[in-house]
Parts: sequence; C-alpha cells; structure tokens
Amino acid sequence: MSCIVLTLHLMHTNLIKLFIVSFLLFSCRPAKEEDEAVPDSVLSEEQLVNVLTDAYLAEGASGINVKNVTGEKFDSTYIFNPLKDNNIERAKFDSSMVYYSKHPKKLKLIYNKVLDKLSAAQAKGKLE
Repeated sequence: MSCIVLTLHLMHTNLIKLFIVSFLLFSCRPAKEEDEAVPDSVLSEEQLVNVLTDAYLAEGASGINVKNVTGEKFDSTYIFNPLKDNNIERAKFDSSMVYYSKHPKKLKLIYNKVLDKLSAAQAKGKLE
C-alpha cells in the first residue's frame, strides 16, 4: 500500500514540475513580430508603403515614353524620386529596409498594402 502512495506522490510531484516548466516556457515566449514596436530610427509601415508604392509607379512610368520624348531628352523629362517626393533621406530608407528585411512578417504586410494601393489605383483607372 505504501508503494502505491509513494508512486502517486511522485506522479503528482512530476505533474506539478511539468506544469511549472510549461508555464515558464510559454510565458517567456517572445511577442508576435507584427506587434513589436518599430524603432524611431526607421520608417513607419505607412511611410514605407507610400515610398514603395511611389517607387513602383515611377519604375513603371520610366519604361513608358508617354510624351514621345527622344532618348537624349528622356532623363530630363521624367524625373521620379520617390524618396525626395516623400521627404525621406536615403540612409533612413536603407536602414528601414534592413530592419524590415529582418522582420519578414512585417515586410510581407507592407508589400500586401503596396499591392492593395496599386490595385486600387488601377481599378480607378489611374494605371493601365
């Protein structure tokens, strides 16, 4: 009889230990990447969405010669600078891209928003 009581006591003790270890492991789990605050040294998600959207629009427009400008005048006719247009320094953009590249879930959300903005512009007839 004492053997059964001892076995039950050990099982009970092991269950308590397992519960404590499990609790500690799950309570120390890092927060979701998407919920992590973006440092002040990088662009906000909204700023990056805007500059990337403008960059893709500029890239697309640079391949289209809408005004039938000759080759030597093309560069001076189409001046697209998404960083300047959004008042963003190149260094901050570069550091932001490094940050978001290390946080792929956030970067994916940003690119989904860029695609949404481009799709909305196309649906409104602003893009062909």
